Amino acid sequence: MSKRSARLIDKSRAGRRREQSTTANRPGFKTTALWPGAIFVVALLIRLIYLFQIESIPLFYHLAGDGRTYDEWAQRIAAGDWLGQGVFYQAPLYPYFLGVLQLVFGHNLWLIRFLQIILGSLSCALVFLVGEKLFSRPVGTAAGLLLAGYAPAIFFDALIEKSILDLTLLSLFMFVLLNGADNRWRKWFGAGALLGLLGLSRENALILVPVVSLWLWFQYSHQPFALRARWLGLFCAGVLLVLGPVGLRNLIVGGEFKLTTSQFGANFYIGNNPAADGTYGSIRNLIGETQLEGPDAKRLAERRLGRELTPGEVSSYWSGQALAYIKTQPAAWLRLLGLKWLLVWNAREVEDSDDFYIYQDWSWLLAGVAWFSHFGVLAPLAAIGVLFTLRQWRQLWLLYATILSLAASVAAFYVFGRYRFPLVPLLGLFAGVGVVETVRFCQQRAWRRLVQPFIVLIAVGVVINWPLRKVSGAGAAGYNNLANAYAKQGKVGEAIKTAERALEVEPDYGVAHYNLGNLYAQQGKFTAAKRHFEEALRLLPNYAEAHSNYGQLRAESGDIEAGMKHFEKAVALSPTLSRAQLNLGVALAKQGKTEAAIEPLKAAARLNTESPQASFFLGSVYAAQNRYTEAEESFNQALRIDGSFALAHQRLAELFEVQGNKEAALRHYRETARLMRQSSPAR
Repeated sequence: MSKRSARLIDKSRAGRRREQSTTANRPGFKTTALWPGAIFVVALLIRLIYLFQIESIPLFYHLAGDGRTYDEWAQRIAAGDWLGQGVFYQAPLYPYFLGVLQLVFGHNLWLIRFLQIILGSLSCALVFLVGEKLFSRPVGTAAGLLLAGYAPAIFFDALIEKSILDLTLLSLFMFVLLNGADNRWRKWFGAGALLGLLGLSRENALILVPVVSLWLWFQYSHQPFALRARWLGLFCAGVLLVLGPVGLRNLIVGGEFKLTTSQFGANFYIGNNPAADGTYGSIRNLIGETQLEGPDAKRLAERRLGRELTPGEVSSYWSGQALAYIKTQPAAWLRLLGLKWLLVWNAREVEDSDDFYIYQDWSWLLAGVAWFSHFGVLAPLAAIGVLFTLRQWRQLWLLYATILSLAASVAAFYVFGRYRFPLVPLLGLFAGVGVVETVRFCQQRAWRRLVQPFIVLIAVGVVINWPLRKVSGAGAAGYNNLANAYAKQGKVGEAIKTAERALEVEPDYGVAHYNLGNLYAQQGKFTAAKRHFEEALRLLPNYAEAHSNYGQLRAESGDIEAGMKHFEKAVALSPTLSRAQLNLGVALAKQGKTEAAIEPLKAAARLNTESPQASFFLGSVYAAQNRYTEAEESFNQALRIDGSFALAHQRLAELFEVQGNKEAALRHYRETARLMRQSSPAR
């Protein structure tokens, strides 16, 4: 940009500031509420329409992936389990946020989503205020409206997923950091506390602690040393005030002091291994299982090392595996890192449990907005905004450093669309500059001033919109999760069709083959089920659930020996899989190996305390061994879990009859008959 152009921009900005100052002083003009209020209303109306449209998607109430995990965790919190067990594996802030909402409003997913879109709309207003502070009111308005109509933001705000907190906390953090008097302690302490909260939602955001500390120190270099040290101390104290109690909780409950979670090592390995492609899915090809999360990461690490590990040791093991790959294959790792960097900046929203592209089939609003308001448009606009503001780099370098640091922290691991979402409000500020300055030059017919920005816009647009992945629409994982939601609704036919679509996108998606095996078995189509189970095990040979369910299919088809092999394999791969232990115990009992059946049935009952099946079969085994006292206790345990379990009453009746207790036997026979009459269809 020429010096003349720069002077023109500076003069124009100064003029606008004088005009805004004059306008703000007019009687009756509400500068602090009118503009952010209008942006909030626009954002809320857009999101409210979207929320009504997507209520019909099966995933709205039948959550998948992390959403289901967060919801189940929140329900435990709402029920009174505030501390939980062990060191946190996943970032805890959103589950506790969700738990508090469920404690107050009940398990109302529609209302919770509505409250979340209010937060998302408030974030748009905060972005306006930050943009107005840094640049001008027109820039703030453009930035706020860009976020209000940004298709992925509309999508993420309504999910049962933590991206809403990432957006809200980052927007509020920037607002607090860039507003208020510098000499007020609550500004620096509040900014630190907000960043600590953000770290409990999106851990990689803690990379901003050193970034902001350096900015504070050097941006205020004209201030006395003692004053800067005090501000820096307040900022760090705010961070530690939030993270410290979490670390103490982890120490008390889990035995290790971790300020956030213990998932660093596993996540680092997922993104840095010989089979990595920059996304989560590649880990399946390496470990032969569906995922490397929590209990799976611990189980696999312990199996390889042959001993029990603490959460910290599990994390260290996987970190070591990743570092070994980096050390032995540095060239391959650098290529991988470059690919991940490009994926962070690519237009595609890399799919997760909830697929951005699938939701467009349920919302014409999202589909329409997604045509022109997506990352492939926002990032090029932000690029020309950076170009327009280069002369202000001394005032804006915190924004540059924040964007680059957050992007680098995502690329260091692996990429999901929601992982790079915190970049959006920051990019939106520069995109607002790009829009306002472009419009101004067009109004002035200063076409020559737009040549360089136009070249940057096209060049960055081509790079960012370049197709890096083969998939252009919805991904296999999204279709597979939608199929599972259909199955939970009892729509097995729709579930099968949708799972087949997952295989059209990715023929080697073993999880979809596994689900199709279950669905076809449910329909009694055992040949098709067998084919899909075998394909799932070819692709995922260490998938314990597939071994267990395929073994059950083989056993129920009459081949108990083949079923036994798969049950034993499933238990060896995952001893904590209750279904596999149950299947193994039942198969052993059917073979007459009652003594051998006891341990797996005990394990199944211990691992799944909400299912009466394991206790019932354990009682049957004890009864066959004439161990009447233990049999009675097991049958009663099954009835404590499910009082309407008619077969358990029948076995108790038979047990009491053998022992000569006719009164107790008659009582249970009558209860059996009553329950069977209730369950019989009315004629």
